[in-house]
Amino acid sequence: MSSSLSLNPCLDLRDALRVGAVVFVASIFGIYTAPPGVLAAFWPTNAVLVGLLLRRGHPPRTAHWLAAVTGYVVADLVMGHGWPKTLMLTSTNLMGVTVCWQLLARLPDEYRGLRHPRSMLRFVLVAMSGAAAAGVGGSVIHPALYGGTPAYGFLFWFSTELVNYIAILPVLLTMPDLVRRLTGLRRRGDWHLWRGGRAEYAAPLAAFAGSLWLGTQLGGPGVIAYPIPAMLWCALTYSLFATAGITLLFSMWTLLAIASGALVIGAPVDTPQAVMSLRVGVTLTALAPLAVASVMVARNELLARLQHAASHDPLTQVLNRGGFLARAEDLLAAPAAWPAAVLMMDIDFFKKVNDTHGHAAGDDVLTGFARLASSCLRSGDVLGRLGGEEFAVLLPGCSVDDAHAIAERICEAFAAQPIPLAGGARLHATVSIGLGCWTIPGTPVGTMLSQADGALYDAKHAGRNRVALAQTPTIDTAFVFR
Repeated sequence: MSSSLSLNPCLDLRDALRVGAVVFVASIFGIYTAPPGVLAAFWPTNAVLVGLLLRRGHPPRTAHWLAAVTGYVVADLVMGHGWPKTLMLTSTNLMGVTVCWQLLARLPDEYRGLRHPRSMLRFVLVAMSGAAAAGVGGSVIHPALYGGTPAYGFLFWFSTELVNYIAILPVLLTMPDLVRRLTGLRRRGDWHLWRGGRAEYAAPLAAFAGSLWLGTQLGGPGVIAYPIPAMLWCALTYSLFATAGITLLFSMWTLLAIASGALVIGAPVDTPQAVMSLRVGVTLTALAPLAVASVMVARNELLARLQHAASHDPLTQVLNRGGFLARAEDLLAAPAAWPAAVLMMDIDFFKKVNDTHGHAAGDDVLTGFARLASSCLRSGDVLGRLGGEEFAVLLPGCSVDDAHAIAERICEAFAAQPIPLAGGARLHATVSIGLGCWTIPGTPVGTMLSQADGALYDAKHAGRNRVALAQTPTIDTAFVFR
């Protein structure tokens, strides 16, 4: 998408117009919901604009900034603000947006996506920097527009922007690809967890809702902290994006419930200083589950990399012996896996390749064969490197005829496709394959590999570059050679 936008001015213009439209709608919402005498109770526009600019495939162009300015200005004029006030407010908004966007855009992807253990610290520092930039503008325009001291103007704009950045930006920074979600693939997968007897996934969310309700029933200064254990539970259970949405809901609900009287904290919130203190306190409270969710994402990604390294061959990136055996046992435990076939494959004269062309050429042959063999397999088949030049394939739910056709396809394709080596040379190599097929469920993987290995030796003794079929208890035929 990014390359298309960068090369197509029409698409780029439409993208800019969408940014302007979002800024306009968010600004109207912020202005419309402002209580009498207050600049804004909730101003999502700046945080939303930063998120939109960061989610694009390439840096925003002049058209995007002009569209954003137009959205701000038109919204203010529609709501009856004069030109001087409109220009001052827009300039201050853009000061914070520019600083926040510039700093976040410079962060590595894992930090910007909150997937690093220390990403929340950097995110808070960036949010504070953006809020401080808006505060500098507020210290100039707030006394002129609303009275008060420059210090109060700075604190008001700083606290307002800090709350909005911390509450809204994590949702936008961690939001999955909407196009992929609209296809329904991810949605159906998530829905399966909730519908398929996985009630534990609903328990943290139910606890969170219950904690919000309990706060309205009991009241007192401690009610703000009631949802924290449930939010931490959500952070340990749900995705980072879902946790960010829950913390945003917590922040908005708490502030609105206190303002409306639905949540009584037992202390007056009738001064601007008290309101600012409450808003910042509530939003910073929401950082705890966000930090936990961020650390959990980094932990899970590290565990996935470690698991991949433990179960995969570092050269060819296919499963190693342990990973292959474990995956095969899991697959063969299902009745649908039978009949099952196993291929034992050995690259012919591989030692001669190493001795003649060097070990680097041998590595190229191994990686080339693994890539070619993978392309010849069906979805669900399992390929592994058992050691040296020896590979194995498990074909679950595969008849002997289909398995033989797959083995022939691998054998013929590898013989017909030379391996490119460093320096431009091309090396022709072949592979011998032993095939066994079993229809009796419960046959051990080791037995299947052993019998297919016997057929592999028969293929080599018969001249190599061929497929040999093992005679198993369920196959009443002699060895067949190509």
